[in-house]
Amino acid sequence: MHFLFIQTKHSFYDIPWALTEMGHIVSIFEEGTFNPLEYDSPVYEDIRQRIVENTFDFVISYLFFPRISDICEQLSVDYISWTYDSPLMSLFHPAIYNRHNYTFIFDRGEYEYLRKRNVPHLYHLPLGVNLSRTGALNITPEDEANYSADISFIGSLYENNTYNASIHLFPEHLALELKTYLMKNLCNWHKVKPWPSTSPAVTDFMNQTFQAEKWNLWEMENPIYYGILVLSRKLAQMDRLTVLNTLAEHYPVQLYTDSNPEHLIGVHLKERVDYFTDMYKIFHLTKINLNITLPSIETGIPQRIFDIMGSGGFVLTNYQPEIEDIFSIGTDIEVFHDLQELLDKTAYYLSHERERLTIAMNGYKKVREKYSYIQRMTEIIRTIKEEKQ
Repeated sequence: MHFLFIQTKHSFYDIPWALTEMGHIVSIFEEGTFNPLEYDSPVYEDIRQRIVENTFDFVISYLFFPRISDICEQLSVDYISWTYDSPLMSLFHPAIYNRHNYTFIFDRGEYEYLRKRNVPHLYHLPLGVNLSRTGALNITPEDEANYSADISFIGSLYENNTYNASIHLFPEHLALELKTYLMKNLCNWHKVKPWPSTSPAVTDFMNQTFQAEKWNLWEMENPIYYGILVLSRKLAQMDRLTVLNTLAEHYPVQLYTDSNPEHLIGVHLKERVDYFTDMYKIFHLTKINLNITLPSIETGIPQRIFDIMGSGGFVLTNYQPEIEDIFSIGTDIEVFHDLQELLDKTAYYLSHERERLTIAMNGYKKVREKYSYIQRMTEIIRTIKEEKQ
């Protein structure tokens, strides 16, 4: 089959890599990269022309691009997208209802939300890992000196969020409502946190004060949109700062980020590293790799977990319900539900090397056997073929 791959703004090439390894023909649109929230870029017409001039079985991309979907619908070409972000606002554009879409969502919570809106050709598909890339590590003595660590986390602290920018403008009683939500959910992973929804009072205040209804360009309900906008990234900041600072009271903790370190206490700050090279070396050389999931991901497993496992690293992550669907906790991966369990398991696995290395090896075997990109692309193609029968 012949695929046209469309690059996202911060694109990686695991999809075309896997399809090529499977024997398919992949053309890459190299004249530009795209943001799914931008509908009117003139370069989209170049994509239209490329499709008209060639015979593609599928157009394929990460995320979901409404304009590409509309072009494919007009030209009767099937469009495959695979989303690794939640929520992805472009999924709430009317183009999501186009009949030539085949839309794969990594987070079951977001999938269920869209399924109830009767989105056609919608599927839940957890993420995977390109083992041809993560398994091709060339670790030097210099890498071992630079990246070996007891505990590491690679990621943003999300300090630039709407809550921090606007909370001082809220009346005291409404600010208290928002703060109560944050404190109730801080570092609490015992149950699913649905997307937050602002109360009528907070919703009205935001509409009147910020004209916030103009921010929501597409078809997500305003209270949910505002809840995610104001609360989810602020909770991500609080979760990550609290986890890192709590661990740093007892152990050396490395943080690789370009975020502001203002509220970190005792955490060793490192510069942001390259996603395609050094990140995987850190995963392999760190005893305990942390994952702290964005609260807007309701149930799903973020890409970081698959990348750590694909590098042969040990994962200690906050609990997400879908982890138990595909991994065995305590055998392939380890989880924590709160700060005390985080501390208990950190202490245990830093002092029990055999168990830690066994879990890391089991995790690598599991993703190699069941969740490689070739297996994921095979499942996508099989799903579409079955749908068409």
